[in-house]
Amino acid sequence: MAWFGGFTLETYNRIPGDYEEVTVGVSVVGFSQAKIMPTTGPYARMSARAALVSSENGDIRFRVDGGLPSISSGHYFTSGDTLVLTGTQAIQQFRAIRNGETNGVLRVTYFY
Repeated sequence: MAWFGGFTLETYNRIPGDYEEVTVGVSVVGFSQAKIMPTTGPYARMSARAALVSSENGDIRFRVDGGLPSISSGHYFTSGDTLVLTGTQAIQQFRAIRNGETNGVLRVTYFY
């Protein structure tokens, strides 16, 4: 457990092991499979069990149930919001699309 920006980040004793930045534009995107389940490096053959996700630049909509978000469907995530996803399946099923005229950027830290 760690302190992050005014709230407690509970990662269930997982190790922060990888990071990526995902640009969210007019097409639906998800996280990189190579980050969720790396095949090389110190976390090879391990699955990400949690992800710290922060949003910048533009608002987005997202879903974690395997469905595709749209500009009118999905959870609304504003620039500056932070989210902790737990569970490999939720991380794998995360999909996002921008909501507005500006692309969003998601900064993602994976915990193994």
